[in-house]
Amino acid sequence: MQASLEHEDARESAVTEALARAVRFLEKARTADGRWLDFRFRFVVGDRDVISSQWVTAYAGEALARAGAGPATLEPARDWLMSHSHPGGGWGFSLATPADADSTANVVRFLSHWRGAPEWDAALGEACAQLLRYWDEPGRGFRTYRPAERPSLNGWASYPGSSWCDIHLCVTALAAEALHAAGDPRHRPVLEACARLLRDSQSPEGFWEAYWWHGRTYTTTHAARLLFLLGDTGPVTRAAHWLRGAQQPGGGWGNGTGSEAAAFHTALALPVLLLDGGRARHGAALDAGLRWLLRAQQPDGSWAHVPIMRMPRPEVHAPWEDPEGCLLLPVLTDRNRLFTTATVVSALVDFLAASRSGSRGNP
Repeated sequence: MQASLEHEDARESAVTEALARAVRFLEKARTADGRWLDFRFRFVVGDRDVISSQWVTAYAGEALARAGAGPATLEPARDWLMSHSHPGGGWGFSLATPADADSTANVVRFLSHWRGAPEWDAALGEACAQLLRYWDEPGRGFRTYRPAERPSLNGWASYPGSSWCDIHLCVTALAAEALHAAGDPRHRPVLEACARLLRDSQSPEGFWEAYWWHGRTYTTTHAARLLFLLGDTGPVTRAAHWLRGAQQPGGGWGNGTGSEAAAFHTALALPVLLLDGGRARHGAALDAGLRWLLRAQQPDGSWAHVPIMRMPRPEVHAPWEDPEGCLLLPVLTDRNRLFTTATVVSALVDFLAASRSGSRGNP
């Protein structure tokens, strides 16, 4: 028993150290006004460079908030987002692209860390209202973009019939998770409807497909987390079973469709195992995955990037059926390693929360 406790203490110490190094990396990567920038690419429309500011800032900020970063890191990012919303409301991939549900959901998740503070509750409520503009009640899910009479991006993003305006499982899961974090009981019917869609859409093997992501891990993690939050553990167990089968011999995970192990996908897989009973049920798999992540951390505290974000052609409504032929651009990489590192930060926070709880299972 003593040896086991010492092993657990050593593991927690190693994870805590890795987390601190990752937090320092993200803090150093901020711009002077508190933003994070990543996913630079040359867009096919207008032949112009685009880099994500709003989406990546909200995503990295939320991960750092979960990790306990201080006001000097979090408040400039929050304040920049609040002063740079789109003219019609909401947030987008960048200032140069239209507002969308996914980016707005990430802002809601970030702002939820100030929930209960009187000066921020109104801002959180308004962000939720902006997110709900993308809610499609008949379809029980969230569209990434809203069809518009005057299409943006020369018609690529928001014309009626564009797949960019479809209900997407990856966005629906995250948006519902964000509304849950906001804590307004009036959103419960939306959460329940999203949960029904996700239950109906889970594959027999246990995963969920993604529209915007090159692989299955991202949607699977967020769908499992939402269903867990709503008390439905059956789909979570099926997702964990699929992930156990997809774990690679070295301990890491690829994207679930045949790629090599990568930090991004490994960090998305581990929280599902934590939700599904944690160490009591998946101890060996969790240990192997954690060891893989700790070995893969780079000297500067980051983790290596791989291509993760796809941009399907707007006439393709099921890009997972033709992952290569569907693409408008090559699969995008977070070249600054911010999105990947923020994803690992969240996973390490989940592990430490579970490890320090009495059950050693559910974060």
